[in-house]
Amino acid sequence: MIRSEGSRKYIQNVSWLFVERMVRLAVVLITGIYVARALGDALFGQLNYATGFVGLFFALGAMGIDDILVRDLVKHPEKRNELLGTGAFIKFMGTLIMVLLAGVGTLVKGMDGLTASLVIVIAAAELLRPFSVVDHWFMSQVKASEAVKVQMVQVIASAAVKLSLSWAVMSGQLEAQAALPWFAWVYVIENVVVAAGYVVMYRRHGGNWREWRVTRAMAAHLMHQSWPMLVYGMALYVQARIDQVMIKDLLGGTEGEKAAYAEVGQYSVALKMIEALGFLPVIVQKSLAPAITRAKVQDHALYTDRLLNLYRLMFLLFLVTAVPLYFLAEPIIVLLYGEEFRPAGFLLSLFAIRLFFTNMGTGKSSFITNESLFKYSLITAVVGASLNIGINYMLIPTYKSIGAIWATIISFLVSLFLLDLFLSRTRENLGLMIKAMFSFWKFHRAN
Repeated sequence: MIRSEGSRKYIQNVSWLFVERMVRLAVVLITGIYVARALGDALFGQLNYATGFVGLFFALGAMGIDDILVRDLVKHPEKRNELLGTGAFIKFMGTLIMVLLAGVGTLVKGMDGLTASLVIVIAAAELLRPFSVVDHWFMSQVKASEAVKVQMVQVIASAAVKLSLSWAVMSGQLEAQAALPWFAWVYVIENVVVAAGYVVMYRRHGGNWREWRVTRAMAAHLMHQSWPMLVYGMALYVQARIDQVMIKDLLGGTEGEKAAYAEVGQYSVALKMIEALGFLPVIVQKSLAPAITRAKVQDHALYTDRLLNLYRLMFLLFLVTAVPLYFLAEPIIVLLYGEEFRPAGFLLSLFAIRLFFTNMGTGKSSFITNESLFKYSLITAVVGASLNIGINYMLIPTYKSIGAIWATIISFLVSLFLLDLFLSRTRENLGLMIKAMFSFWKFHRAN
């Protein structure tokens, strides 16, 4: 029985976030299927190439200040207007740099007019992202329900437009290539809805964004605290998005533009499916994180036992999801996306192997947090991203999307496991992860 009012409040907060994530995943997956069917692999690949290219710079839109803002809003509620105003300004400047870099990138890479316009529209949509600081204020007030309501409206609005465009293409009312720019403009609609929603919700709770103010001292404080997270975010986004960009760039000269975009389309379909499954270990990790943190304070043996159990559970989740997916990937893809995307089925079966690394990496985040190894985590992220790029250059020209998947797997192997050999604190954790793999059936409830 939950006796504490505060405990109930936090559980309700997490419940709202859980429901929002589940609904978002379901809606995004369904709309993604219709968009892919409507556009075909080549045009779908072109759209995902544009989003992937912009995604390389997404970390600039957050500037690494998100968690810091939430923390400081909790500690210093009297500085709300200064924190929100300065945070929004920093995010706007970061987004402006992102748009400029994306625009320069289209020129440097010599993109065709259509692809360049997709990149510019998708990047420019992020200029409204600074209003997301309202979300951080709601998080600091343990009022996730307010932010979730805004995000749900955004998800529904986005899905409605995408499904309408897909129907128009599939019914012959609109040519697929002519619809491509409109799909890019959906990102603008999403950000307009979110920004307007946050402003309305903030006003309902007695706030007024016009009262926000920017101060040099607060900007210096936030940037000094956030730069490691900015670099870390850049590395993660590069590792997550670079494959789609490099597949097209490295194959375009030898296979032709259309074939290269088609390869990106097949890869993107498989990637979106596997990313949806990545939600499960995150929920498990967040649920068990408080117990692991308490054990860290109480007793080292209990702490390691709970970490071991977490890794066992992560490996068990990998087996439960990856093994069936490996054998059923192709018929699932054909059933959902159609015969045109059958090659994505084989890619999805290979992506099932990647679930091992994503699951164990999610579990490892509890260790990183409790040991305060953030600089180490930053180094591993940069090494992983750099290695991924280097291996992509070697494998993609010969093995295409298959090479990109193996590049990701190898880079994860190094960043998540092999680098742990260099520190005594991480070697112990590496031993726990390996032990968990060979004793996953011994999962038990730690005392």
